[in-house]
Amino acid sequence: MATKKSHGRSHGFKHKSRSVMKKKAPRGVSFLLREYQEGQQALVIIDPRQHKGLPHRRYHGKVGVITSVGRRAITLDVKLGEKSKTLITRLDHIKPFGV
Repeated sequence: MATKKSHGRSHGFKHKSRSVMKKKAPRGVSFLLREYQEGQQALVIIDPRQHKGLPHRRYHGKVGVITSVGRRAITLDVKLGEKSKTLITRLDHIKPFGV
């Protein structure tokens, strides 16, 4: 015996990520001018304007330690529960912790 779904079609990923993906203010280019060093802490903040290098929404608001710096992307080690996850993301989606 099948039960009827209580919610519509979009009560999944779209519903859960809607608050994270809101555009709040226009973004300048100052984030591209920031220089990061290995061992520095960075905050993962998802920017909906750039879809390339977008981290999963579970990492939004997490703090990680930078392990390597590339031209366009940065590798972070983020603690998720008891595990440490490696996150490769673009400069658009991170900012220095404490700034």
